[in-house]
Amino acid sequence: MRQLLVLAMVCTALAACSSTTDRGAGGLALSAFDYAPSDATRQAGARFGYQLAGDGGWQGALEFEESSGVLAVVFSMTDGTEAELRVGMPYLADGVRRYHGSTVDGREVFVELQAGPCEQGGDTLTHFALVAIGGGQFEGCGLERAETDRWSNYLMEFMPAIDVCLAEFGSRAQHVSLSYAQPGGTTGVRLVDQDGATWECTTREQDAAINSVRQLNAADAMLGEGDPHFVRSRMPGMAEGCYVYESVRRADGSLIGALGYDTCDSVPVAALSGS
Repeated sequence: MRQLLVLAMVCTALAACSSTTDRGAGGLALSAFDYAPSDATRQAGARFGYQLAGDGGWQGALEFEESSGVLAVVFSMTDGTEAELRVGMPYLADGVRRYHGSTVDGREVFVELQAGPCEQGGDTLTHFALVAIGGGQFEGCGLERAETDRWSNYLMEFMPAIDVCLAEFGSRAQHVSLSYAQPGGTTGVRLVDQDGATWECTTREQDAAINSVRQLNAADAMLGEGDPHFVRSRMPGMAEGCYVYESVRRADGSLIGALGYDTCDSVPVAALSGS
């Protein structure tokens, strides 16, 4: 999958593209919820969300449909269960995505997604999933589905390179804005320092060593950069830097870091939930 990502990144760099942020519902960045970073390719009424699956063969989907700034959350399972859900408030409380609602026959539905490396069928997916329907509970994994991959969907593959580059910068590093596979098997990691400058660190020797470090300018921006950004080994406060943060944890609950989504110049997130 990293090969597909590097092709997209290279094409973007050659076209000198940069991302824009689509804001709806009174100014809230919809990408802070579940959308792909490529707002330019998003069509009105297009669906994004998560594929869900677990041991025992259960499968489901959580889909987010945006039209004219209104967000609808639709949950379904392959057994025919369907429900329209609301975003749990406060949004990303404890760094976890939560949704709740009820089926047409009145059964309560609760879905919780915790970002982290979840093993399912030999693959590593992006989220741990917990689904409760009435008196039944299902555990499994979730995978973000969208027209364009976020770089963060490959976070665990990039973690060795990220750690090598963060070690080089030490306390000067503020966060990682992007990591991507480069031609020749190297990895590029873009970091923002405490002064707001952006740097690109390139690794070698299978991400065990640094090949080069250079400072970037605005012309070097790449599609998806900073959407989201990643903070290693800590969970920032909810109001830190106008961002909301999603915690990234291992199966044992240990913290890997946090993904930050820009919500600057926005209204309260509750405006989307109808609550």
